[in-house]
Amino acid sequence: MAKSGKGSEFERQVCRQLSAWWTGGQRDDVFWRSANSGAMAKTRSKTGKSTFGQYGDIQATDPIGQPLLDYFTIEVKRGYSAYTFMDMMDKKETAAMQQWEQFFHQVDEDRKNAGLDAWMLITRRDRRETLAFFPLRMMSHIDTYSALRQCPHIIARVDLKEGGSLHVYCCLLQDFFDRVSPENFR
Repeated sequence: MAKSGKGSEFERQVCRQLSAWWTGGQRDDVFWRSANSGAMAKTRSKTGKSTFGQYGDIQATDPIGQPLLDYFTIEVKRGYSAYTFMDMMDKKETAAMQQWEQFFHQVDEDRKNAGLDAWMLITRRDRRETLAFFPLRMMSHIDTYSALRQCPHIIARVDLKEGGSLHVYCCLLQDFFDRVSPENFR
């Protein structure tokens, strides 16, 4: 399967999983891929125009899902097995922007353009589990934070080549689904 095909299929899979989590397993169609994976919103943002519901890779196809996307934009990345989150930690100061820095830059730009406070980056490398990254400050809004802390996780500060830094929390996406209630975002 072509790289773009893997990414598109993974985005659809994540949308079905998010929908099932959001509806307590009742539906798999509340979220779906945004128009051109957010390209329409990105293009319009460059000219100062906003685009409702199209920031990031995922949109709500049913209004019941909109509260989640009113909280954060979601970016989905599949593949990129030659790259790792740790590339940002051990790079030389003079190194070019690393692939993961590009991911974080993209999701943070989507967040800013959408006028939101938070983002989520969902990634899966080949033959690996799916991970969820989000701002550490988001943990204060999750009432099951203590349960989420009990699963394997990483907390890190990410310095971006473009300037600034992000404090991120990372866990398995399934752990997020198992331990965080959608009620935190409604």
